[in-house]
Amino acid sequence: MTTDTFHALLETRLADRTAGNVSRRRFAEICNRLLAAGILWRDYSKPEQALYDDATLAEELLREWFDVLGFTLTHDVDANLMRLYPPGDDQEDEDGVKRLRARLSKDMVAAALGLRFLYTEGLTGKRELVNQELAISLEELSQTLVSLLGTTLPGSAAERGQLLRELRKHRLVRFREADAGFGQMEMLLGVLRPILSFVSDEALLEVRQLMQTKAQDVPLPVAAGDA
Repeated sequence: MTTDTFHALLETRLADRTAGNVSRRRFAEICNRLLAAGILWRDYSKPEQALYDDATLAEELLREWFDVLGFTLTHDVDANLMRLYPPGDDQEDEDGVKRLRARLSKDMVAAALGLRFLYTEGLTGKRELVNQELAISLEELSQTLVSLLGTTLPGSAAERGQLLRELRKHRLVRFREADAGFGQMEMLLGVLRPILSFVSDEALLEVRQLMQTKAQDVPLPVAAGDA
């Protein structure tokens, strides 16, 4: 099949499946965005809202296209969220944290787990959610990582800034305006709803079990008279 023939076939199928509302160029733009960021979230911005709406029209073709490449496209209709998982990243026999570690840096995994823990506290009423967004500082995230995993955020502001950009790429955080310097511990973030699908319930459960194990391993204080 020549390139021109393939393009013609794709245009025909798009015209049929989307009533002509999604062009071949627009379909390519949607594919490129999903391949680059791994996510489309309608509530993130106006441009992303338009991409998401067009993606839903062409969802069946997107699934077929990515399936040929070995990718898996998931669609959380309630959250207005599409995620694209690369080949081998949707295996059901892998547990939560192992699956998360398979495709991300150590700092990214730790930060994502910490953000998921904090956002879950918002869902349970321990913290305040405003329009499904949780406001925290980098310092709060760092303290959470210490208590959860015994680790911290990267040491330099530049490294923390790089991590923050990666978190934003995956639509896990939003940077707040008029904050402290970028990457400084006083900087404020908004933790976003996509963290719920990015870090699985299984991964969060593993972290909670790890916390319980650590708590059980801590020796109880002995009174002076009992020594």
